[in-house]
Amino acid sequence: MGHQRLGKLPALRSLPEIVRYLVAGGTPTDDLVDQVTRIGQDALKRGQQDPLFVEALWLLARLPQAVGSPDVAGACQEIGLPDTLPTTLSEMLVVYDSALERFQRRQHAHVTDLGEIARRAGASALGEAIQSRLPSLWQPTADDLRTTLSTLKGTESFAVMAHSFYANFVGRVIRYYVDRNLHKMVGVDRLSRSVSDLRTFDDAIKRHCNEAALIMRNFARDWMGKNHYRDGRTITRQDMGRFSAFAVEKIGRELEQRRGQRKGLS
Repeated sequence: MGHQRLGKLPALRSLPEIVRYLVAGGTPTDDLVDQVTRIGQDALKRGQQDPLFVEALWLLARLPQAVGSPDVAGACQEIGLPDTLPTTLSEMLVVYDSALERFQRRQHAHVTDLGEIARRAGASALGEAIQSRLPSLWQPTADDLRTTLSTLKGTESFAVMAHSFYANFVGRVIRYYVDRNLHKMVGVDRLSRSVSDLRTFDDAIKRHCNEAALIMRNFARDWMGKNHYRDGRTITRQDMGRFSAFAVEKIGRELEQRRGQRKGLS
């Protein structure tokens, strides 16, 4: 399929150092977070070059707009989705994932494993956004799902989903390596003796990624408000590619700043 396995990407070779820190101590250290910072920057830059990365983010923006349009069937077909909307959250996530899978097959020569991680990060961001707005006092109906989806077309909702997407993407890159080395980490004769040690690590990584990606929420909200709602633009893949390139740059600067602040305190 032309994929590059993550373990062969030269700029990601420092990721095993994260595993080494965990095995040696069981809890995150400043050195470990420094490694995560570098990996977060590099993973985002490389992911941005993968067409599936941009496609996953583009669909997060366009799907709610299509569902909220007067011609739902036509708008969905325009972005490569079925003209009949699913009736449950799980079915909606399948539709989103299937659209990305079809795109992935068409772009197979240019898609890497970072694109696959972006695909999963996008599904998580969409699922979290929908789930948080569905009614909790009764079983959601098809109308509830459609209404909820259409409310996600707002600028603030896009900002939340974009933030979740970027944070989720970096976190999944880190966990990819951790999962591959679980057999080296946990055991009676090892310093990480239980899964709870790994959960501490995982929670710290998730928190770090969420905080670093938070900086682009206002940017995402203002960008969507200006381009789609003020200027009346239909957001294209090229538009989303430019947006994402700048967002990646902003997150990279934030990661570097957070790294510098920790060093100044040490």
